Amino acid sequence: MAATLNAESRIEKLVTRILVETRDKEAQKIEAWKKPSDDIKRLVRHDYVRSLRRNLPYRELRTLIGAFSEMLPGFNREVVGMMPLDKLAEWAAALDLHFKASPNEGEDGLALRGFYITRRKGILKRPLIYVNTAHHPLAVASTFCHEVGHHMSSELLGEDIDTPVHFFFDADYASHLEEPSELAADVMVSLAAYPEPIARRIFATPWKWGLVARAKDMTEAALAQVRGHLKKAYGFDIMERIPANQRLHYLSGMIHYAKLRWALLAEYDI
Repeated sequence: MAATLNAESRIEKLVTRILVETRDKEAQKIEAWKKPSDDIKRLVRHDYVRSLRRNLPYRELRTLIGAFSEMLPGFNREVVGMMPLDKLAEWAAALDLHFKASPNEGEDGLALRGFYITRRKGILKRPLIYVNTAHHPLAVASTFCHEVGHHMSSELLGEDIDTPVHFFFDADYASHLEEPSELAADVMVSLAAYPEPIARRIFATPWKWGLVARAKDMTEAALAQVRGHLKKAYGFDIMERIPANQRLHYLSGMIHYAKLRWALLAEYDI
């Protein structure tokens, strides 16, 4: 019991220190978070298929999907539900991870969605996932899924083993498109929310077919279907229960994960 309490105390202190240091070390990303419209403009213009081709090879993608399917039977066949914190803690324990969930509001605290820390000799015997519970429950569950994606990429593919902390900042999705480990983690979130049967219905025709698949200009009709799906599957509506000053941040995420799912279907037929 004493050993467990000491471990929990060390984790608490580590998370607190990282949260404090983040404000200085990641000041540039926090400033960018204050201008979510800039991220949205980049996402709307971007062809997601190009990012997939450059940064996430098909074989690696199938490896990660296989790992998630073992953990979550039905993954990419049915929607992964919005898990409460106790279920996320159970999932973390099954993966032999430390798990910390707490609100990080304060000044600019909402900029951070969460982070993943790899195991570090003399510091962490097991990897750690932190999620910021100041966000909407759907965002919390999505953040956890994203961080598990980092863990699986690290364990299975050996990616970013020298990067001690992977931060997930809200409205920073455009940068994820050029970072293989971030893109892989986001793909897992996208597949969890839009399993293949639903993706084929929502994104049946919007992209431009040709010699090369593209996923750039999402139609208003497709976006409306995305909103309808999130409402039905999770009871989530960006205009309800989301403070006005946070709606653009959530819109950024909604566009990002939808276009990413569209690109996976267009490029890899997944």
